[in-house]
Amino acid sequence: MAQIDERFTERMIPSRAQIPAQLETANYVVIDVTHYSNTVLELLRAGATFVHVPDERGDEFAFKDRHSDARIGGGSSENYTPTEGYDFFNSPSYVQRIDVDGRPAAVTSSNGGAAVTDLRKRAERTRDVDVYIGSTMNAKALAAHLREDEKSTITVAAGSKGKPTPEDTIGAVLIHRYLEGDEPTTAELDCYREILTAGKAAKYAAKADIRCRDLLEYSLSFDSRTELPKLDGKRLVDVSGDT
Repeated sequence: MAQIDERFTERMIPSRAQIPAQLETANYVVIDVTHYSNTVLELLRAGATFVHVPDERGDEFAFKDRHSDARIGGGSSENYTPTEGYDFFNSPSYVQRIDVDGRPAAVTSSNGGAAVTDLRKRAERTRDVDVYIGSTMNAKALAAHLREDEKSTITVAAGSKGKPTPEDTIGAVLIHRYLEGDEPTTAELDCYREILTAGKAAKYAAKADIRCRDLLEYSLSFDSRTELPKLDGKRLVDVSGDT
């Protein structure tokens, strides 16, 4: 009798809504490809010293009161510009326009950012839990890092509104394959890209150019980044330089 691969029953949480109340000891990888994970990766790649994850949208202003040089992210207008008081919004394309080099940043989101906060709060009741940010963009580098850790890895495909999404599921599958040394072929990667694009095409066809760039120039850029965001308190820091 055929059996379901345990990677997808025991090692992957298919949406933020299914994060258990009691965590086990493990490395948890939050995957929100469109667009929180990729925004965090680009902030760190641009030189942000860390990315603060506030508990709620709006808490960024108190953070900026404490860190006057910070750049903070919030919602976007209908024209895809930051809402009043914010420097950027959740978009890997938009953060290319702002100067974060040597500065802290702060941003959350209703899926990926909220999943990070959920895990942080629940980890307080469990020993030895670490939280990372993963994506299609850093899957290979992150897997290589996690292979050096004795703890198991559980991926959290953040999804949207409590439901799984194709891009986050693909990100999780990629990380598990790299972790296990089952590196996908070029043809398989192309297939994953087709699935991701098809899963978002209807929604993105009518969106502004910046959202299309977020999808086509970032989400489809598999294994193009080496930044490894890891949660330290409420801060995501890049540990790619750690030995």
